[in-house]
Amino acid sequence: MQKYILLAMVGTGLAAPALAQDDWRAESIAALPDSGEMHLQMLVEGEPDGFMRLGWQRDEDAGLIRFYDRTMWASRQIYETVEGSIDDRTAAPVDIDITFFQQTGILDVEASEQGGVMVGSRRFTRPGADDQSAPIETPVTDGMIMRGAAFFLSQTLPLEIGDSVTFDWFAPLGGSAATVTLTLADGGTIETLSGTHDTIRIEVRGGSPDNDIYVTANDGVREVVRIDVLGQPMRFEAI
Repeated sequence: MQKYILLAMVGTGLAAPALAQDDWRAESIAALPDSGEMHLQMLVEGEPDGFMRLGWQRDEDAGLIRFYDRTMWASRQIYETVEGSIDDRTAAPVDIDITFFQQTGILDVEASEQGGVMVGSRRFTRPGADDQSAPIETPVTDGMIMRGAAFFLSQTLPLEIGDSVTFDWFAPLGGSAATVTLTLADGGTIETLSGTHDTIRIEVRGGSPDNDIYVTANDGVREVVRIDVLGQPMRFEAI
């Protein structure tokens, strides 16, 4: 079912200080506003062709950060809805519910953490065809985070240009894990739909597809102003 997976959905780096490797999750989560939303225009071959809205809300009573994603790729008749939760101290995956539409096909993904394992299923349905399903049983390794969290936490990473961190993430659409590396580099001055920005580029490698996330270069909370999907004529820009 690989062809039904949305392409946008987000080597060895330079040596990082111990703080970046050990404590960046807690610092990034602590600095994240209690709620917020990233609203970006999808551009394909430079033309508008959809959008992404990725938002979050802190639930202190439950010890969670609940998040959602609404992404549309108009010309491909793709629409994705995501509801999920992560631990509000570690960003570890807690639960996820995805409905992914492409034309007449629907991929439903549900999983939750049970005894250190993300347990659930992926089910694909299409009119006139037999249903396809597969179980999800993915161990939650030490330091693992939810894939979507890497994108909104990129705004508060306590890292500087030249820093790099490596960790596992749970990629729920495929029901699988991957080891990824984030490396910060100078993004230069870029033009986007929202204006001109001096940026830091966060290179996300190992996630298939790889991404470059451009954030504003100010201290504190940095705004995501562009996300490139490497190997594809596609990017997302802040509106």
